[in-house]
Amino acid sequence: MNKLACRYAILRFLPYTETGEFANVGVVLACPATGFFGFKLETRRYARFTHFFRELDRQVYIRAINAFKNELERVRKVHEHARDDALRDVFTALIHPREAILRFGESRAKLVNDPAQALEQLYEHYVEHDFVHHEAHEKEMEHKVQQIIKGLVLDNPFREERVGDDEYAVRFPFVQVVGDHPRKIIKPFFLAQEETTAIFNHGDLWIGKLKRLKQRRMLPKNVLFTVQSPEKSDRKRFGAFDDVRKELENYAQIAMLGNKADITQFAERT
Repeated sequence: MNKLACRYAILRFLPYTETGEFANVGVVLACPATGFFGFKLETRRYARFTHFFRELDRQVYIRAINAFKNELERVRKVHEHARDDALRDVFTALIHPREAILRFGESRAKLVNDPAQALEQLYEHYVEHDFVHHEAHEKEMEHKVQQIIKGLVLDNPFREERVGDDEYAVRFPFVQVVGDHPRKIIKPFFLAQEETTAIFNHGDLWIGKLKRLKQRRMLPKNVLFTVQSPEKSDRKRFGAFDDVRKELENYAQIAMLGNKADITQFAERT
């Protein structure tokens, strides 16, 4: 499948020009080849922005972002049939530098399979900071696993290590090394993100890492991912988790984070 060339820009909230401080609050993306023009703005969970700019009345942000949303909807409606050079011109005019509390950063290019999905991924990365949320959750999960395995009597204790070689290596928080070779890996893995796309994205990231290590014959046979999943009652999110879990099982054993017996058995097994 041929990838599509898209242009995107990050919308910034910059209430005090004299300080230069800003927060990313949205993304706009255009795909000239298909005529796709989309945007996503933070219009609900804005407290973190107003808390950051402590002296600012929150209504300033609310009024500004709602007005900008209306403007983007107008642009999309007026130019709904624009493609190729016409859509490029619309995008260029839209993100032109301006003196306002909401302004775009520089135009960026990206090759994508699906423009709508790319928009969601960019928003999660630049606005939601999904990578920060993953790291924070997984640090907490690592602490819980550490509490389980630290009391075990093991000839070779687990420690943080990079698995791989000079060309490709992946950091894991718990690796049992025998001699000079990694024998077991335990990786706490958070898959309870709020959006299904974020669940798939985080899953794909680590499945790709495991796949590459395995292809290079550097992945040990004994790998355990201790996962945190959405509630089963949340059918969409749990369904996304289940899809990721099935792919992950090609490279690792799976245990729920709260299953102390499975983690202990894996760690102690010779």
